[in-house]
Amino acid sequence: MGKWLAAATAAVIALLALLWLQIREPAVEAHVAPRLVAVANVSPEQNRIAELRKIGEQVATAEKKAGKLDPKSDAFFYKFDEQVPPALTAEAAKCYTGGLRRVHRNAKVKLGYKITIKDGVLGITDVKVLESTVNDKALEECFAREVGKVTWKDDELPDWAQDDELVIRPERGMKKFTADNLAYEGEGPIKKLESAGDVASSRELPRDPVAVAAE
Repeated sequence: MGKWLAAATAAVIALLALLWLQIREPAVEAHVAPRLVAVANVSPEQNRIAELRKIGEQVATAEKKAGKLDPKSDAFFYKFDEQVPPALTAEAAKCYTGGLRRVHRNAKVKLGYKITIKDGVLGITDVKVLESTVNDKALEECFAREVGKVTWKDDELPDWAQDDELVIRPERGMKKFTADNLAYEGEGPIKKLESAGDVASSRELPRDPVAVAAE
């Protein structure tokens, strides 16, 4: 009995010693690198803008492959921005020919309109008088009506739409497009003489004073 008691006491002492050693050892902590998760704080509007930008880039690429002009290029500027105002003014000039009375030299009409290009076809819509000092409603309406008729086709023009304005000055910038001005030629072009002989034969030579006295 004493042996069993001694053995049990020794086992308890050994167990306590093992527990004491484990308590004294520093705890090994697992150092796990924190996982960084990027949370994109993007609003629905920003997503929509990004989608529209992507669609615009795709359309521009497709138009470039189809031989269309880039709306931001100089070629588009010369084929579109520089061509539209004189074309609209020339069409409106039909209203200021003939029986319509003349207006003051500083009078003007400002028209607003929407210009669209679809499949190479340019058109003008929603024409309205924004401002006028001509004091002639019939003339203003005629300007708006004729401007709205302008259209032409150019396969190099990309699909495009924008609001724009046109200032018409009947007695200034528009006057050169009127029918009377276009028909006027004055005395006509000076014909080019073919040779020096033609110049001599085209005018009377001075007569010899002695020969004149002999007559």
